[in-house]
Amino acid sequence: METRRLRWEELPTAVRTAVQDRTGPVFGAQTMVSGNNNAVAAWLRTARGEVFVKGLPRAHPQFWAQQREAELGAHVAPIGPRLLWRVEAGGWSLLGFEYIAGRQACYAPGSPDLLLLAQTLTELADRPLPPVALEPVEWRWAEYMGESADLQRFAGDTLVHTDLNPANVLITGERSYLVDWVWAGRGAVWLDAAIAVIWLLASELHTPASAEAWAARMPAWHQAPARSLDAFAAANAVKWGEIAAREDWAHGLCRSSRLWAAHRSR
Repeated sequence: METRRLRWEELPTAVRTAVQDRTGPVFGAQTMVSGNNNAVAAWLRTARGEVFVKGLPRAHPQFWAQQREAELGAHVAPIGPRLLWRVEAGGWSLLGFEYIAGRQACYAPGSPDLLLLAQTLTELADRPLPPVALEPVEWRWAEYMGESADLQRFAGDTLVHTDLNPANVLITGERSYLVDWVWAGRGAVWLDAAIAVIWLLASELHTPASAEAWAARMPAWHQAPARSLDAFAAANAVKWGEIAAREDWAHGLCRSSRLWAAHRSR
């Protein structure tokens, strides 16, 4: 569901006051243009430093996403930005995160960002599950597989991000950070590496072989049985094909997932 993005100045006075009780006076605000799941997404320059703020009205249908990010926010650093505070005021819920002064990742072949992403995904795969309730992500592919398909191929006890759009990977020069943990859950240790292959192919600069060669840099990739990767590629081709039939933005992922599925089937 697309949500209209508000500027900081458009928020109710009570909400802005509650935020400034945490940050001190706000000297400047820049609204982020990417993403469509938050009514507010802004970088604030405040008396107590820079902070990234995102939020929704509590009555919004996607408020569950705000809840998930709040629960995970204290556990994802340094892979993701640390949650600093949460404000509930005027019917709104706002989250304040440490500000990452980075740029969007480049997924082109040979990009140094890909090495940083592989390092971050390896770090994530090695972390223990955080002490929060996490959705088993394998059910997200249930309707896109045959009746006899074994969803347990995708199951596991690893925290997985699952939304590796390059806009969700920030590069600082020293490392990459994963932001927007709305779709995080519990799954197989190799899932994020496999999902990243689809996003690399969506750049239209990689071949399936080169994308898999990049994924092979990560130890988690080698824990995936070939038949599980085959099944995952096939399920995503169906999934993104159905989404692309309704949503224009998904056409690139439809093409890339079908390309990967065809490669795996050979």
